[in-house]
Amino acid sequence: MTEDRFLERLRDDAAQLRFTPADNAPIWTRIPALVRGRMHADTTVSTLLARWFRPIAASFAMLAVVAALSIGWVETREPAFNTESMASNSMEISVDGDTYSLAE
Repeated sequence: MTEDRFLERLRDDAAQLRFTPADNAPIWTRIPALVRGRMHADTTVSTLLARWFRPIAASFAMLAVVAALSIGWVETREPAFNTESMASNSMEISVDGDTYSLAE
């Protein structure tokens, strides 16, 4: 294992870029005001519809993807029926007690 101190050097370099506001900075009053403002903001029709439509659209999209993948998987797993195998088997249909045969 190498003695590379990449993460320590990265933390030291990032510490110089970190912003630490002073104790009396106005940011400490603005942050809670912004949070309260977002919490008590009036809901518009577009945001209400977006909150309901996005999960529904995502559910339908996931359902479509699953359906497409499962159809592709089922079609590759099932053998295709050919006309010879269908012609060699006789088929009988029963209607109101009468039996009809569909043989050659």
